[in-house]
Amino acid sequence: MKKNGLAATVLVGVLSLAASSRADSISDLQKQVDELKGKVQELQPQKKTETGAEKSSYLKGLWGNTNISGYGELDYIFTKENGNGNGGNTLDPHRVVLNVTSQLADWINFNSELEWEHGGSDGGADGSISVEQAYLTFRLSPAFNVKSGVMLVPMGAINQNHEPISFYSSARPALDRFLIPSTWQEMGVGISGALHNKVDYQLMAVTGLDGTGFDGENGLREGRQGFGKDSNRNFAVTGRVDVRPIQNMTTSVSLYSGNSAPSGSQSAYTTIAAFDGRYRLSDFELAGEYVHVYQDHPELLNTEIGRNMSGYWVEGAWHAMPNAWKQGKLANADTVLFARYSELNTQDGGAVDPSKTSGRFNRNYTTVGVSFLPVPSVAIKADYQFFGDKRTAGETALDNDKFQVTVGFAF
Repeated sequence: MKKNGLAATVLVGVLSLAASSRADSISDLQKQVDELKGKVQELQPQKKTETGAEKSSYLKGLWGNTNISGYGELDYIFTKENGNGNGGNTLDPHRVVLNVTSQLADWINFNSELEWEHGGSDGGADGSISVEQAYLTFRLSPAFNVKSGVMLVPMGAINQNHEPISFYSSARPALDRFLIPSTWQEMGVGISGALHNKVDYQLMAVTGLDGTGFDGENGLREGRQGFGKDSNRNFAVTGRVDVRPIQNMTTSVSLYSGNSAPSGSQSAYTTIAAFDGRYRLSDFELAGEYVHVYQDHPELLNTEIGRNMSGYWVEGAWHAMPNAWKQGKLANADTVLFARYSELNTQDGGAVDPSKTSGRFNRNYTTVGVSFLPVPSVAIKADYQFFGDKRTAGETALDNDKFQVTVGFAF
């Protein structure tokens, strides 16, 4: 464009010179040429300035539509020794997550989460840095949106609502770590939308779990593949429906089904069904979740697991802070006392190999504690976990009684 504009200007000047009847001498012609050169030089920096301004305006607009947020958890854990060698004190920078979202157009959004766990890659054996989410959302209508990329699987009460200010206990419920391996993300494509002002839906096709990682102790947790490879070369299907039947009540049903067997092997489908709900009446809340896993052909994966795995938790909470205390810096504060009981069994009905059936995989947790939120974006939590199981004499427990203090935040 710059070369064309310059050539046009010179051409006009030449034609003007040729048609001029007032040019009486060579010196007059040279004078007119010099004047035209000066005008062309004046135009060139002006054009550059306009181009730079256009770029600057675009970048400012993109930056103005980009938001940075995040959340994190810092833990102190005292674990009671009960013969399994896991007792002691732990200080853990559990996770710090940075979110970047950007509105690329009025109907296209980019969303991402980058997570540092246990101090990052230098935080010892458990330290890691990973992409938790990175996907595009195409908002076509309120009832129909398309998402593609690395996304959270829409399963259970916690996986898509796992920020530390979203639940009252220091740690996520065991059910949402072992039967729904939170945080659980996969790569794929999905649709979502609102069917009604009280009904939302999600449906996705995503990479599946690696069933060779399933075991009695951790359930499905070690079946998350990451993004280096897809061992079974199959897509799984997952979906969720959220219903708000009455004021202050939410209920959700979610499903997952996919082949968890490695490539070249007979299929072994993992099917997960989950139901969760929450209801608040004045200062009191009642919440719960139930999860059932059915594993087709578990003998192809691990003979320690059962064909069925199941579990549930129920929780009661009381927002105990008097309104008279909510003044000044504590104007938006809240104090929640809660108690939760949970059971889970990764060998529901027995293991595939009867000789590996053990009561230690049938576990229960009772957690009582308090969560103090000086502002809605910060939670200071303290709770005690009582652990129990049905192991026989001589068997080693899989978990312990624990006292934990957590500082959680979101921004």
